[in-house]
Amino acid sequence: MWSWDATQQMLDLFDILGIVHFGIAGNANNSLSIGDVTIPQEFAHTGIWDWLNPNRSLNYDEVANLDFKRYNVPRGDNLLGHIGFSYEQFFSEYGKANIARPLFWANTTRQWLQVAANLKGIKLNQCLNSSVCLPQKPQLVVGLRGSTANIFVDNAAYRDFLFQTFRVSSVDMESSAVVMTSLSNGFPVIVIRGLSDLAGGQSGHNSIDTFGSLAAINACKVVVQFIKQLHLDTREPGFPRSIHP
Repeated sequence: MWSWDATQQMLDLFDILGIVHFGIAGNANNSLSIGDVTIPQEFAHTGIWDWLNPNRSLNYDEVANLDFKRYNVPRGDNLLGHIGFSYEQFFSEYGKANIARPLFWANTTRQWLQVAANLKGIKLNQCLNSSVCLPQKPQLVVGLRGSTANIFVDNAAYRDFLFQTFRVSSVDMESSAVVMTSLSNGFPVIVIRGLSDLAGGQSGHNSIDTFGSLAAINACKVVVQFIKQLHLDTREPGFPRSIHP
C-alpha cells in the first residue's frame, strides 16, 4: 500500500522523468548468487490470493494455484486446501475511464532496460571487510522476472514453488506496486535490486543480516552508473519522456 501511495505522490507533486526504484531482494533462482544485482524486465504481484475449496478447479481469472497438501510433513491432506493466484486490476490514464483490465506481468520500460544492459560487467563489491567475503564475484543480470508480495519469503518450499511456477528470480515487497503505479500514470520505470539472501533456500540462518548491506551497496553502485548513462541517452533524439503502457 505505502509503495504505490508514495509513488503516486511523487508522480503528482514533482516534475520527473521517471522512477528508478532500488533496494534489496531475496534470491529465488539457484543460478544467481548473493551479492548479484538484478534488473528484471517484468514483475508479478504474487500476493493476491483466493482461498479455494479443496475440490474446485481454477477459475478463468486465476493464474496458478498452490495445493498445501503437496508440502505436508508428514504427507497427507491439509485442511488449508489450496489458493489461487489472481490478476491485478490495472487502471491506466491511457485506457477507458474507470475500466480496469486484468494484468499479471507488469513490464518495466524497454528503453531503460536497454540502457541498463550496457552496464553489464560493472565491478561490484565482493567483500564486506577484510575477513568477510562472498565466494564469487557478484554480477549484474538484466532481463529476468521478479515477484512482489506483502510476505518476507524465507521458506525453501515456497521459494521453489515461486520459481517453478512463475520463473521469478527475485522476491521483494514493493517493486510490483511501484512498477504498476508508474505504468498506470504513463511514466518510465526500472527496478534495481541487490540480492541479499536465498529466501529460505539456505542451510542455517537467513543471510540478510550479514550480506544485506553489501547487496544494498551493489544496488546503489548500479543505480549511480545507470543514472549517469541515462543522462547521456536522454539527450538523444527520440528517447522517451513518457510511455503508453
